[in-house]
Amino acid sequence: MLTISKIHQKTWPALLTVCATLIVWLGSKAYYDDWFSDPCKYPAKAASLSATILMCWCAVLSTRLRPLEAFFGGQDKVYQVHKRIGRWSFFLIVLHPLFLSAHNLPDFLVFFQELGFLRPSGNPYLWGHNIGVATFSLMAGLMIFTLWVKIPYHVWKITHEWFGGVLLLAAGHVLIVDRDVAAYPFLRIWVYGFLALALASFVYIRFFYRFCGPHFHYTISEIEKHGDVVQATLSPIQEKMEFKPSQFVYLVVHKEGITPEPHPYSIACGYNSSNRIKLGIKQSGDHTRSLDRLETGDSVTLYGPYGQFSDRFLSAERGCIFIGGGIGITPFLGMWHVALHSEERIEAREAPERLRRMHPELIRTWKSPLVFLFYVCRTMADARLR
Repeated sequence: MLTISKIHQKTWPALLTVCATLIVWLGSKAYYDDWFSDPCKYPAKAASLSATILMCWCAVLSTRLRPLEAFFGGQDKVYQVHKRIGRWSFFLIVLHPLFLSAHNLPDFLVFFQELGFLRPSGNPYLWGHNIGVATFSLMAGLMIFTLWVKIPYHVWKITHEWFGGVLLLAAGHVLIVDRDVAAYPFLRIWVYGFLALALASFVYIRFFYRFCGPHFHYTISEIEKHGDVVQATLSPIQEKMEFKPSQFVYLVVHKEGITPEPHPYSIACGYNSSNRIKLGIKQSGDHTRSLDRLETGDSVTLYGPYGQFSDRFLSAERGCIFIGGGIGITPFLGMWHVALHSEERIEAREAPERLRRMHPELIRTWKSPLVFLFYVCRTMADARLR
């Protein structure tokens, strides 16, 4: 489940590194007494440096690493920060060419000519300029598809992976232009370090996550259809996934006719000794509609689990109000099940220390907080998910 809340989004680490970058840049110019004669270059360079660092952060935040999830308060919040600073980086990078060409004003013809591709004529700086134009063009196209054009998820997924090309082009632009970043040693180490980290993050999530990320092989043990909602119960084949109620997983189905890209779905059950997992999936897109082909015995891979949505509920420090609409009820079902089924809990002495730490709700002494559930759906049939 993804949240749109901006209250608890920790964007300050990214902003802090942007500020540090600008301080290093201006400090280097002061140390080398290397100031611009054109004042418009200061906002231009500040915008490009800031956008580059933010783009690097976007790549790092896409890795789904556990320490990042723990720091930001859940994978859902990681992605919201990722989306937010991605927008910032785009709007900042727009300022870079505008201010670089501002010295040509009021000659608007030359101003706009310098915003496009130029004939290099053997000049390395002009080659770097053209790479910068290509970087901006690719980034602008991808941002349009990412934020403002509604396209099928699997197509969106492919276009999103092209942001790795944006990073490569940005690194090439910085290297070939050979200006401030290359001129100042500490700034060079700082910016190249961020670019290397971002490229490594992209390579990991694009090529190695499927093998190295937390993944578990499950099989479909039960499948039910309630209107346009598929309710699938999954059983582990070998290693079992440890999960908390309301967390979400990325589901990959291994069956012909169902696209193999990972899709996030909330877990609609509480933790149980058999580690069976229940998913409630509304058929609203190309991929989810193809799940009609799912049958008992089909194999799937689950990546995760992610999310910290139930942590406050499990702490049992105060009462909770659950508000869900339509398929948005799924992350609440696990907590609701835990709150109602106290007879399934065990004595503390019967549970290993690790289980007691991860699943306080399984211990008989755990007292559920007072829960009020409000659920809105269009028809009674839509309320059959259980």
